[in-house]
Parts: sequence; C-alpha cells; structure tokens
Amino acid sequence: MGKHLNRAKLHFGTDTRGLLDGGRYSLLYTRTLEFDDLRPYVAGDDVRDIDWRASARSGSGDVLIRRFVSEKHHKITLVADTGRNMSALAPSGELKRDIAANIIGAFGLIALRRSDQLGLLYGDARGSGHLPPRRGENHVEAICDRFYFHTLHAPGPSDIAAQLHAVANGYRRRMLIVVVSDEPDPDERLAEALQQLTGRHDLLWVMVSDMPIIGSSPEELDGYDVNTGQFVINGATLGPKVIDAYRAAETARLARLNAMMAERAIRYARIGSSSEIRTQLVNLTQDFRHAD
Repeated sequence: MGKHLNRAKLHFGTDTRGLLDGGRYSLLYTRTLEFDDLRPYVAGDDVRDIDWRASARSGSGDVLIRRFVSEKHHKITLVADTGRNMSALAPSGELKRDIAANIIGAFGLIALRRSDQLGLLYGDARGSGHLPPRRGENHVEAICDRFYFHTLHAPGPSDIAAQLHAVANGYRRRMLIVVVSDEPDPDERLAEALQQLTGRHDLLWVMVSDMPIIGSSPEELDGYDVNTGQFVINGATLGPKVIDAYRAAETARLARLNAMMAERAIRYARIGSSSEIRTQLVNLTQDFRHAD
C-alpha cells in the first residue's frame, strides 16, 4: 500500500468487516458463490443456474433454480474541505489535515474490502475539483494524495457549503456522500445545500474538531485564525470574562449545528485525534448499517 493508506492503517487497523453494510442506497449488486436456496424457475432466469438433479428429486414437476447470496456495493463520494481550515490544529495538537487524511484513508480501506466505488470532490471557497468514483488500491491512494496536496499548496478560504452545492448541482444519481471537514458554521447556505442533498443522497459527516481559539491553556500565546488571517489575542490578555463569553458562543454554535444535523437525520461524528478514528467510524458506519 501507499504511504497514505499505510498511515491510515496505523490508526484504523485492517478489520473492516460489517462496516457500511446496508444503507438505503446500496446501488450495485454482485452475486457471490455462496449458495442460498432453491426456488422454481421463472422466465428470465439464467438457465445456467438450473439444478437439474434437485428438480428431478423434488417430485413437484417444477424446474428448480439455485439462488446465491448477493452482496450490496456502494458508490461513494467523499466531499472534503481542502481550504485553510485544514491547516489549523485539532484538540490533540495534530494538524486537522493529518487527521482528515487518515479519515479519508480509513474510508478507502473500507471501500477496498467491499469493492465499493470511491470518488472525491474537494475544494475551498474558490471552487471544486473531483476524482470520479472507481475501485482499486491505486485509485484510493490517489484520492488521499490529491486531498493532502491541495491542503498544502496555497489553499483558499474554507467553505464546505460550496462543495456541497457542487455535489447537489452536479451529482444527480443517488449515492452515499461522506463529508470530511471541520465543524462548519450552521448558516443558511449550509442549510440550503443539505436540504438539496438529503432528498436525493444518503449522508455521513465526519467533523474534525476545532482547537479552541482562545482559552485552551494558561500558557497560550497570541495567534491568528488560519482561515481569515486575523490576529487572535491570547486568553491571559483578554481575561476570564471574554473567555467565558467565547466559550458560551461556541457552545451555542455547536448546539445549532447539532440541531441542523438532527433535523435532517444526518449521521455524524466528531473526531479530535487520529487515535479516535477507529472507535468513531465504527460507531458511525454501524449506525448506517441499520438505515435500510
């Protein structure tokens, strides 16, 4: 495997059994060699599946056909923020782009085992790029590499709503959409995009948690917002009242975001460290499993 998938394996492991099974939009069906049962032949069945011996023994006069277990496969598009927000720190002290790359790699590992088709739509406020859904290890590694490259080289302001609008306007056939971003602002543009998407597609959302802008530690230094470039004064200078007001505002913002997700029945997870990826994605994908 390539460097990105190998790195994802360190945090996610290799056991992907049962993950992403089910779901409303399992669009592709592949017949396995696992025998299921027998049933009477009907016009249109493959004559190669007729079990002549079982037909002769049945005594019913029916021609019996062998049925095999079918596996469901998904067509998945990862929608990823490659803007400046991915250059910020997560609560673990890791760069958010490193955690996001490991999340994308984990979904790649799941897709590889299931033979799912995996694509990528990525970008920032300036526009979007994409890789069409395909199968294969080299393709998944290319998805991880494309994401990481665009978070490193002159990213623009983050705007995940712009990428979601691009999906809503450009992807008409039903599929599973997996969003990988930070914790976005629950504004009208985001609500409008989600309203369009949830009527046609199934959504999972993985949010990389934000490091608090101020008040994260008594020893913090002055900093800046990576998305806007604005200067941020350290918490010790601002004082406890300002820090408390900031924390209250952030709590209210996240509550509005949670309500927006719940209102549209969007399953989501927050991840603040690469060490949390395994647990959070297993919980998220097993919840999806029961969404038939």
